[in-house]
Amino acid sequence: MSGWQFLLDENVDPKTASYLQKEGIPAEHVRDALWQGATDEGDVLPYARENELVVVTSDVTDFGDLPADAHAGVVLLHDDTMPAYRIASALITMIDAYPSHDAFAGREILDAWL
Repeated sequence: MSGWQFLLDENVDPKTASYLQKEGIPAEHVRDALWQGATDEGDVLPYARENELVVVTSDVTDFGDLPADAHAGVVLLHDDTMPAYRIASALITMIDAYPSHDAFAGREILDAWL
């Protein structure tokens, strides 16, 4: 699982970060890493790129069509009603399916891993 680090957007339950951290996966929530109300383009994306964090978000409108060079990775969640433990479980399943973080193409739909 090494190499994977996540930044959870405001629309993802913050408990997801705790579940991932318990499994040894670095994860932080936007509210903790930045602040509540951080803007996607001005705050979240630059922070994620600078720290090589994969953004996990259900904000498909803002993050869904970003060019590859605008981020260090995006995982989109269409069903934003998922509880934190299910999101964390799906992320773990997803990263376990990749031979390494380098094999990650930069964009994934998490709903397929639920």
